[in-house]
Amino acid sequence: MDSASLVLENIVKVFGPRGQVRAVDNLNLKIEPGEFVTLLGPSGCGKTTTLRLIAGFEFPTSGRIRLDGNPVEGLPPNKRPMAMVFQSYALFPHMTVYGNVAYGLEVRKLPKREIGKRVEKVMELMDLSGMEDRKPHQLSGGQQQRVALARALVMEPRVLLFDEPLSNLDAKLREQMRLEIRGLQQRLGITTVYVTHDQAEAMSLSDRIAVMNEGRLEQIGSPTEIYRRPATSFVADFIGRANFIKSRVLETGGGGATYQLFDGRITLPDSPSNLEPNSEAVLVIRPEAVRLNTQGSGFAGKVEQGVYLGATMEYEIEVQGQRVSAVVYDPQEEDVFPTGSTVYLEFPAGSFHVLPAKGGADR
Repeated sequence: MDSASLVLENIVKVFGPRGQVRAVDNLNLKIEPGEFVTLLGPSGCGKTTTLRLIAGFEFPTSGRIRLDGNPVEGLPPNKRPMAMVFQSYALFPHMTVYGNVAYGLEVRKLPKREIGKRVEKVMELMDLSGMEDRKPHQLSGGQQQRVALARALVMEPRVLLFDEPLSNLDAKLREQMRLEIRGLQQRLGITTVYVTHDQAEAMSLSDRIAVMNEGRLEQIGSPTEIYRRPATSFVADFIGRANFIKSRVLETGGGGATYQLFDGRITLPDSPSNLEPNSEAVLVIRPEAVRLNTQGSGFAGKVEQGVYLGATMEYEIEVQGQRVSAVVYDPQEEDVFPTGSTVYLEFPAGSFHVLPAKGGADR
């Protein structure tokens, strides 16, 4: 399929008679042809409104939306070369699978032969061959999802839009459909914008993730960048779990800095350049990076809670007045520490990410 670039320039969308609800706040986003970008964030962050602005179901209060350089923000949905897959699938219950998939082409009054060819091709692509005469209620949730996707793809869109399409599926089927959607998108090379509040979904599907909060773009980057180098505490806390250890800058120089770590110190070569000596900072480290032992190596802590989950053992540990989460994978009996016991924590220097205290420890 012929993919397109998509650019959002200074997009603002306000609702209410006096514009008191700012759903999207000066959003800038550039999506390359064939790229899979996920809009991720909590409910009410503006991600679905942004998707509806791209699709043409809403119009921006200000700003431009460009498709291959051409402005489209004033065009209705049927004039944009895009297709959306909805959360509810939005299948017509009285129509057959064939009728649902062909519907958009029939509205465009394409010749019957052309419609037949395109429907047959996309049915085969979505592994729906032989189901043409079934009604939606005769299909499983995964099959209904495939029909909704086939109905979008048959229009041969240049941009494919998804609005939380997997939220109605059970966990196992959701994982399967993630793989199918990503594999299909890579085979077709179609520009894709996907909305979800599920971080695992975003991480497994995306070339890049755009994390949104209160209508604003907090950070955009690859799944690795977002997870390993969060730009703000909101991103660090929303993507996975994170420890925010209060600290202070002791020394700077040589492209790195030395920080207070509880009653000790740690030198990190990759540090923000704008931190000054004696300024406050926050050391961010993921629970799975924390190492636990009982041999006295590291910082002493008291186990406040331990949860055994089979594949993992999750701990909450008090260390010098701060709480630290730690995760042990494939725990053996010797990895199970009772509540109230003393353990020692080690922190690999390469696992830290530094944030300024302002906006860093704002949980």
